[in-house]
Amino acid sequence: MHSKFNKNLSEHFPHITSRKILLAVSGGIDSMILADLLQKSKINFAIAHCNFKLRDAESDVDQQFVAQYCLNNSIPFFTTSFDTRAFAKDFKLSTQVAARKLRYEYFYEILEQESFDHIATAHHLDDSLETFLINFSRGTGIDGLTGIPLQNDKIIRPLLNFNRKEIENYALENKINWREDASNATDYYVRNKIRHHLTPILKEINPSFSTSFQQTLRSEEHTSELQS
Repeated sequence: MHSKFNKNLSEHFPHITSRKILLAVSGGIDSMILADLLQKSKINFAIAHCNFKLRDAESDVDQQFVAQYCLNNSIPFFTTSFDTRAFAKDFKLSTQVAARKLRYEYFYEILEQESFDHIATAHHLDDSLETFLINFSRGTGIDGLTGIPLQNDKIIRPLLNFNRKEIENYALENKINWREDASNATDYYVRNKIRHHLTPILKEINPSFSTSFQQTLRSEEHTSELQS
C-alpha cells in the first residue's frame, strides 16, 4: 500500500513533498493510516484534531490519544473543542453539518495563521461511494451524482484511491493503533445505514463494485475535462 500511496502522490499531488500539510486526524483508522503513510513518505505535516464533545468521556480519550501520538512521533499538534450540540441548535443545523462547519472553519484558521499549503483529510474510496449514494437518495439531479473529489480548494484527499479493505489490511499488517468511534456501529446516521446495509448488497452483486465505481468517476471526469 505504501508504494501505491507514493505513486498516487506523484500522479495527483506531485508538489506535496515541498508543501506544508495540515492533516485532520480524528484518531480513527483512516486518519491514523494516513498519518503513518505521510511519515513514511517524509512529508512535512502537522496534525489537527477536533473534540466535538459528542461522546462524553470518549471524545476526550480520542483527543488524548491523538495528542500522545503526536508527542511520541514529534509531530506538531493543534487541537480545539466545541459545544457542537449548542452550535447546531443555535444555527438550526444537523449535528453532522454543524460538526463539519466547525471542523473546516478551524482547519482553515490554522492554515492561514501557520502558513500551511493544504489540509489533508483521510476520505477513501468507500466514503466517496457512500457520498454518491447519499446524493442519489436525495435526488440531487445528474450534476449532483458525484463522489468526493481528490482536491477542492485547499483540501486534498490522498487516500481517495484506496478502499476500506485495503486500509484495514494495512492497519493490521503494520500494527497501527486507532480509536473506534462507537457511533459507527449504529444506524443513526444515513451514511451508516448505507454503509451497513446498501453497500454490502452492491458488493455482493459485484465484488469489484468499488473499483467499477472509481473507473466510472474517472471516465466522467475525463469526459468533463474534454468538454470544458
